[in-house]
Amino acid sequence: MSSLKPIGAITGNLKQNQTGMANYAFNILQGLSANYKITQIADHTGDIIRGCQCIHPKNPPIPFNYLIWSLSASLQKKLFSQFDLIHNMCQYPVYPPKNKKYIITIFDLIPILFPELVTPVYAWQSRNLLPRVLERSDKILAISEHTKRDLIIRYQIPPDKIDVTHLGVSNHFRPYDHDLIQQYKLKKSLLNPYILFVGALEPKKNIPNLIKSFWMCLKKKPDLNLVLAGKPSWKYDEIFSLIHSLKLEKKIRVLNFIPYEELPLLYNGAEVFVFPSKYEGFGLPPLESMKCGTPVIVSNRSSLPEIVGENGLMVNPDNVLELKNLILKIIENPDYRRKLKEYYMKQAEKFTWEKCIQKTIQSYESILMK
Repeated sequence: MSSLKPIGAITGNLKQNQTGMANYAFNILQGLSANYKITQIADHTGDIIRGCQCIHPKNPPIPFNYLIWSLSASLQKKLFSQFDLIHNMCQYPVYPPKNKKYIITIFDLIPILFPELVTPVYAWQSRNLLPRVLERSDKILAISEHTKRDLIIRYQIPPDKIDVTHLGVSNHFRPYDHDLIQQYKLKKSLLNPYILFVGALEPKKNIPNLIKSFWMCLKKKPDLNLVLAGKPSWKYDEIFSLIHSLKLEKKIRVLNFIPYEELPLLYNGAEVFVFPSKYEGFGLPPLESMKCGTPVIVSNRSSLPEIVGENGLMVNPDNVLELKNLILKIIENPDYRRKLKEYYMKQAEKFTWEKCIQKTIQSYESILMK
């Protein structure tokens, strides 16, 4: 019989390597499974990782719905009876059961602070259900110092109730051999130098301003392309309308979702990676690009300065001229690009899943020992 403490991990419909939340949940669970008996509380459409058991809450026979699944799970109290601690890994509005230790990971407060950037349902559930979950949690894990500050300011939560567990980046992301990169670019018909964005096509990513900056770059670098690698999420019509109005259909490639296995090659092949988001709880794509040695430009808002460090390249996300100038500076100056590569690869070493796992274990034990 196992002597490991039983932990229930709420993972819903998460699928490996599909989103930042999923990357976090599955990397952490793989590491935690050596120290605890992990059981995922998941929808039947979600992935189960090696080393974990799984239970499926009963749910109406409908396609997965984030809110309905969470409320249904909250009502099934017996689901949680076997666990010493329950970890809500992805901000689901699942209420903490009475007399059970409960930890929730908060990625960001975008639906609270900027409801116009998310779907109305997500904004509603965050506004009406999340405060109660936070209040009844024994511990809150924030994925950045910025998210911790937002929680303290918005909900007056005592700072010692919130632990910061920065996300990590795996060694899957690294510099690749030049020939492999060229083969991949040929395979994807990426024959021209390109600026890269990776992420969902949605309002908070500020892609229209990236497109405007790119359009300005073309006056000096007419062979340059822009690659948008991510699924259309919501309110993405403005992106395609702008591409059409600026007559950039032949200059901008929308690659939709890129398999996890291919992402390092896509990062390696880029001249520069640009991530001008208006708000991020953390920002894994810039970190992945940094680990690959590709220069990164990010917004100077929210958590992104934490990722790139004090010498990283940051811009006002509303200033398209400033962004254009930085892009061209990188492309036109090989020595500057080389120095950036060295700096970013060293900065990326500060963020590992091993550190995140160890900090999570410390948070678990601080609660379990009470």
